[in-house]
Amino acid sequence: MTAGTSPHALRTTASVLDCAARLFAEHGSRGLATSALIRRVSAETGTDAASLRRAFPTWFDLAYAVVLRSTRERVDGQLAADQPGLPAAERMSSLVRRHVEIGWKHRAATSLAHEILPVLRAVHPDRHREVGSLTRTYREHVRGIIVDGLVAGAFGVDEPGRAADEVLATFDSLLHWYEPEAGLSLDDLGAVYVDLVLHHHLGHPR
Repeated sequence: MTAGTSPHALRTTASVLDCAARLFAEHGSRGLATSALIRRVSAETGTDAASLRRAFPTWFDLAYAVVLRSTRERVDGQLAADQPGLPAAERMSSLVRRHVEIGWKHRAATSLAHEILPVLRAVHPDRHREVGSLTRTYREHVRGIIVDGLVAGAFGVDEPGRAADEVLATFDSLLHWYEPEAGLSLDDLGAVYVDLVLHHHLGHPR
């Protein structure tokens, strides 16, 4: 990648953000100084270091870009893949499986988001609103599927909003215990979460 690559382009470049996410996961969000982080990303992706420094003056700028990209990919992907004409239980099952797959792919970014979002709220409210708008869109999408299931008699919850919050909190839990080396595949993990969400959280009959 040449020195002429624009900062905006770098802020959305998958190879750069994937590499940064991995380095944050390996070393912690503050484990590498910004200069060392930029050098590592530059060396591992073939990206011009000066362009990276212009795009990401601080580690926080790079962390924010990682979080924003992963959040946008999850939300946009889920909305694009949904099929509103299908029964709500089927739509929710597909959403859960996609979330497990995408959530595992972006697990480092999700952990990073938990750390930086409170800081964003205080020091970068515009950035916080940008991420927050995406997460609210996703929550409303999940809530909408739940409402459709209630109308059809497929789900048995009293408060769709609270149920949506519980479902989303359940999604995040996979970051804390899942280890592929233990023998449970991502496909099997998706089946576990489908069962948990549909039958435990949403009261869908077995």
